[in-house]
Amino acid sequence: MLPFPSSPDFPAALKARRQLCGMSRAALARAAGIHMVMPRRYEEPECGEFARPRADSTWLALNKALGYELPGDIDELLALEVQAQDADGAKPSAPTPLTLAQAKAGLALTFGVDPSAIDITIRG
Repeated sequence: MLPFPSSPDFPAALKARRQLCGMSRAALARAAGIHMVMPRRYEEPECGEFARPRADSTWLALNKALGYELPGDIDELLALEVQAQDADGAKPSAPTPLTLAQAKAGLALTFGVDPSAIDITIRG
């Protein structure tokens, strides 16, 4: 699964997955149902027209177009991402509390593993 749009890793991950799938930017745009110029804007942070896709629509479409299957528990994390994007695209300034399920899901996205493969130990 692609990192969320707010992640600094998103542009490179999108480009790498698109290339791995053998897709041109135009082919990705068609498959995701987005305007032809958007894949370049999403992939190139140095571009003057750089943009981040909305998590609740375009990010989901990009994942599907690139052959990713989204886990069933994506809704809670997606809600947090959309909330962060709605705050003018800025991430919250302070960490927000997470449930263990949210933490596992987030770590699974970061490391590309199934959430069931993550064990969390809390000391203190």
